Amino acid sequence: MNLIDFAKHLPADFTEQEFAALMNQVIDLKSIVDLSEQERSALFNGVQYLVDFLLLAQEVNGELRSHEGNFMMDYRGPFIPTILTRPEGHGIDRAALENFGVGEADKYFS
Repeated sequence: MNLIDFAKHLPADFTEQEFAALMNQVIDLKSIVDLSEQERSALFNGVQYLVDFLLLAQEVNGELRSHEGNFMMDYRGPFIPTILTRPEGHGIDRAALENFGVGEADKYFS
């Protein structure tokens, strides 16, 4: 499965488990951990390029939302607690590398 197939097959009302399972058909998520630093960097660059490309497509098609003048991006997939997304006071938790973020938001926001 490629990313376009992912977008077409993800149900509108998906669960975290469905999201992670379909994403795992696009790329073996566990294999990312074992990539070399250079390979992970290359993959990150590819994914960031894709995010920027998608953002521009949404902008061109008038699909962006704003709140009080700030643009907002919707994300409904599983929560991956990283240094950029983890609430203050919480340390690294490697569990998301095994469970793909399914149920992780409950640890931080329940």
